[in-house]
Amino acid sequence: MQGDRLATQQAGTHEDGPEGRAAALLETSTFWLSDEERARRAATAEPERPSPIGVPPRHRMRAPRRPRSGLPALVALGLVAAFFAWVSAEPFWLAVGHDVNGRATVTRCTGDGIGQRCFGQFASGDGFSRVDRVTLLGVTGEQRAPGAVSPARMVNLDGGQAYVGETGVLVQLRWTLGFVLVLLCGVGIAGLTGARRLEKPRARLGALLLSIACPLALLLGFLAAAY
Repeated sequence: MQGDRLATQQAGTHEDGPEGRAAALLETSTFWLSDEERARRAATAEPERPSPIGVPPRHRMRAPRRPRSGLPALVALGLVAAFFAWVSAEPFWLAVGHDVNGRATVTRCTGDGIGQRCFGQFASGDGFSRVDRVTLLGVTGEQRAPGAVSPARMVNLDGGQAYVGETGVLVQLRWTLGFVLVLLCGVGIAGLTGARRLEKPRARLGALLLSIACPLALLLGFLAAAY
């Protein structure tokens, strides 16, 4: 009995040693397997999961805006776009040469600087047409005196504004900035109404184009009315 027990302990010591571990690795190695056995072991093995390290997180689409928050922004920016379209229409036509040349006579001016308002009469260059009451823009210095006569232009005789002096940088800047601000209002409408939060790319693009097209349509309407 003692001999058997001693032999068992020696065998266990031999298996736990380096030689035993090497033998165990050789027995479990795929080197000794046939092609069929390797295929079966690969099919039953658990697939490796990719490491989350270095993998960019998926972009989550934000929830669409509620109508009660997007509708006021749409109305407000639409009114702002209409204002800029209105103040830019006549300067644009003057800049491209669509105008009636004549002379303006100042009747009175009030205020100063940005708050200045001047009124007077406009007579066409041929002397056959006259507008009795117009708002005069661009009046400066001695031109403010009642009865002063200065060269002026109007887009058409049905309009209510006459521009004193030549087409300068201010007129060009006025319509250019107005057009840019109208376009920015369209971009703001797209952002505040949640156009970028739509799920499909085609829907996002369509909403963006529609948001920009609405202020541009207002601009075209004011240009047609001022022509």
